[in-house]
Amino acid sequence: MGGGLYYRDDREAVRVLRRAAEAGINFFDTADHYSLGRSEVLIAKAFNNRRSEVILSTKVGTTYSSLATAALRARPLLRPFSRALRGLKLRLHHLRASQRHCDFSAAYISRAAENCLRRLRTDYLDLLMLHKPPPVEFERGEAFEALARLQAVGKIRYFGVSCDGAADARAALRMPGLSAIQVTINLLDQSAVPEVLPLAQRLNCGVIARNPRAQGHLTNEYRDVMAETYDQDAAEAAAREQAAREFSYLANDRRTMAQAAIQFAQHLSAVSVVLPRVVNLQQLEEVLAAPAAPPLSAEELVRIAATASGAGRMLKSHPYRQVAE
Repeated sequence: MGGGLYYRDDREAVRVLRRAAEAGINFFDTADHYSLGRSEVLIAKAFNNRRSEVILSTKVGTTYSSLATAALRARPLLRPFSRALRGLKLRLHHLRASQRHCDFSAAYISRAAENCLRRLRTDYLDLLMLHKPPPVEFERGEAFEALARLQAVGKIRYFGVSCDGAADARAALRMPGLSAIQVTINLLDQSAVPEVLPLAQRLNCGVIARNPRAQGHLTNEYRDVMAETYDQDAAEAAAREQAAREFSYLANDRRTMAQAAIQFAQHLSAVSVVLPRVVNLQQLEEVLAAPAAPPLSAEELVRIAATASGAGRMLKSHPYRQVAE
């Protein structure tokens, strides 16, 4: 929300957010660097008079160089030419990533939290997460001490970690006071399922499953632009597209591939929140229809596990919520 070459306008963003809340979605995830803070500003605008009805989760720890910041601020000027720039998206994404830095010092976290509170126009954050900290931060512990201090004075209710992968998630779960982890979980990436989910469940730690549609690979009606920029190269994109085709049997005339992908994440018993990325009303309506689509059957869930196990993406276990035969 609020940025990107394919972003439309703030009015639609606010409509999307309010429509989601009206339909029963109450958990909204953002980060202080998303669109250089603009995402938080739009969330505040959408829910200014209904703060108590929504759960606001934001993330801190990512910073950009002056060059990257200037380039991100220039994106609105490039939007009229977004189609012509389509072939450069991968290069632009890698350039931005190369200019991304992290800061998990206590001073930065405290300052960033205050800025998040200001942009979100609230006096408390429901959940504040560290955004993909490197393993050394788990050893240092300074960031977690800073989060605990913010919690003690009531500026945040809970804290957690948005993890880069399953190994980092396991390390994060060793930290005291943690209430939630965020990790990629989808049909193409089930690496967190066999070990991270059972551990989180034992520790009573919430699991936020992000990227359920694999940045657009697990869709059958539109191409999500993230799929074209987050794959490292054409070979990786082709491999992920081939892997996605292995699950094509889940889509039918009453259930889209994206809806099946969301249902899969919802069926994992340790998952608390499924976090599909939504930037326009078309995507939102498809997401909202996912629970009403024909549910994945017990047979389909077993077949999913077998397919993933054969591809080395998951152990031969079926950690699903109970489903009707």
